[in-house]
Amino acid sequence: MRKVGTVLLAFAVAFSAYPFWGDGDEVTAARIDVIKKVVGFAAGWQCGLLFHEAGHAVAARLENVGMDWSDMSDPRWTAQTDNKSKLRVIAAAGYGAEVFSSEVILGANVIPKDNAFILGWLAFDILNPLIYTLRDSLEKGGYGDMETLRNSGVNTDIVKVALLAHAALSAYRLYENPKFIPYVSATQSKIVLGLSWRW
Repeated sequence: MRKVGTVLLAFAVAFSAYPFWGDGDEVTAARIDVIKKVVGFAAGWQCGLLFHEAGHAVAARLENVGMDWSDMSDPRWTAQTDNKSKLRVIAAAGYGAEVFSSEVILGANVIPKDNAFILGWLAFDILNPLIYTLRDSLEKGGYGDMETLRNSGVNTDIVKVALLAHAALSAYRLYENPKFIPYVSATQSKIVLGLSWRW
């Protein structure tokens, strides 16, 4: 996923050197506008990735577990614990961070949805569950956070369906722009999870 941001940034640099024909000022302004959008999208994608990883780090801190991030070729964490319950919380927290950031971005009217940076961040939040699902299915033994969840006793098929459903709903909300507002209500006897919306 980090490679996608690097590729987009390289594309922006290469695109800026591509010879365009036409009036110099207009071409330069158009080229700068495209470069800004590509770089903004790549930066948003990278921020989505960092927010996902920050979710793991915050959960590890709350669980009082040390983390190792020494392999920087792939931003993959290693928790210094064998406690399956703690590993489950830490692994799920990355996905939780994605869902949280998507809900904040899509639910706040003050955040522009046509901004390249915001679109890059949302693209990460929408595509990452698909990428994880595919890689976990294709790689022997599983992949990343899904593998950790499975090894800690979680039925990852349910997790995949839930994440893909949220990603699809987020994409729909971005495209059609309805206002879905998740809510949680709790009393001593019950907890209610719900979804309200306005069009």
